[in-house]
Amino acid sequence: MDQNQATCPDCGFVLEEFSQLSYEGKLLSSLYHTVPERRIIATQILGDLKSQAALKEFKNIVYSIEMDYYFLCAILQATAKIDHPDRLNILKKATRNSSILVSSLAKEFLIGFSKKP
Repeated sequence: MDQNQATCPDCGFVLEEFSQLSYEGKLLSSLYHTVPERRIIATQILGDLKSQAALKEFKNIVYSIEMDYYFLCAILQATAKIDHPDRLNILKKATRNSSILVSSLAKEFLIGFSKKP
């Protein structure tokens, strides 16, 4: 890597590469940022945008060993906003999370979807 390239001081991401990404692409890459608040904000925006591309990343995160309660809750809330069949699989997987709070939230969303006509 060229030493003169500007990089993010928090995560080391090459900013020139980042500037070439679409808005959605920037948000998706932010899901792996080292600053937890940036991950959560990106997750919330992706949910508000109903980004179906985000579901793949949300699934990877929920299926991983991620333990950040606030990040996982943001992912579940965003997932619930995206009308796609994969959201149910992600929520079902989250019901088996080791955190009782995360698994309970996932169950609440699934119950809510089962009550809709």
